[in-house]
Amino acid sequence: MEEFIQRFESDFTLAEFPHGMFYKFDIGLRFELGGEGNSTSRPLKRFAQAFSRADAVSSCVFNKSSSLWLLSSTYGTERPEKKRLKPYKFCGLTKSSFEYLGATPQQDSDHIDAFGSDPCRHWDVAKLVDKDQLREALWLTLGSELGIKPTIHADIYIVDFDKSIALHPYDDRGMDVVSMDKENLAHLYDKYKPWLLEYDAPKMKATFEG
Repeated sequence: MEEFIQRFESDFTLAEFPHGMFYKFDIGLRFELGGEGNSTSRPLKRFAQAFSRADAVSSCVFNKSSSLWLLSSTYGTERPEKKRLKPYKFCGLTKSSFEYLGATPQQDSDHIDAFGSDPCRHWDVAKLVDKDQLREALWLTLGSELGIKPTIHADIYIVDFDKSIALHPYDDRGMDVVSMDKENLAHLYDKYKPWLLEYDAPKMKATFEG
């Protein structure tokens, strides 16, 4: 476990992956998945597009990856909930597939004032055996806000440590892909430019065309 954490900090220069990874890394892409034209009143249509795009991007970026890891984070008290990993059974991952990495206090003053305790972010990691598990993990997280089952209420990060690439589908709205090397993402920028979030287009253009 200690070796894994040290490698994580060395490769990504962070203690843990943040929310909104796109804004925390110099090199990154932010994809629109569900699309503004697909209302949440049509959850199946919206989910179908979100999954299709996420699947295409992830397959492309990890096409030549020989080793992928799934990092899962959940929130709770100082002790992690026992059933937090249960939904991963749909990906062929059991509790024994994961290693618990520990918890990080969030230093949330509002939560402390309201409930008398600081929430903790719990981290678990598992090595993916095949690319199908990546697709199944995408399904679990992209459907969580739309009522698509099976689902999981956890933050999922797919990581190739050899290439220092990380992918985070934050929900049916979008997905971040970051890397420490611009060349790892340049082909994604060119191939899937129409799917990039328009709001953040100037930052991405400056990175990959500047």
